[in-house]
Amino acid sequence: MTTLISATYALQRQKIAVERTLYARSAEESQLAARWASAWHKLVQRKLDQDLAARPVAAGADFSGFLLNPPSRTLH
Repeated sequence: MTTLISATYALQRQKIAVERTLYARSAEESQLAARWASAWHKLVQRKLDQDLAARPVAAGADFSGFLLNPPSRTLH
């Protein structure tokens, strides 16, 4: 859970950096904010990957969470 909380924080910081990129007053300020946005994006991805790796894989499910062998829909 800690990983998701830190990923949420990093996502909020990325959002702020993107807003700073959009509303920058100069090209230099925009480039700096874009670098920060990129760095926060990488951190968000790393935290989400860590969280995914820490979760146990359920038997019979693929990574998208769908059942590979769904129960029969035949009515009896």
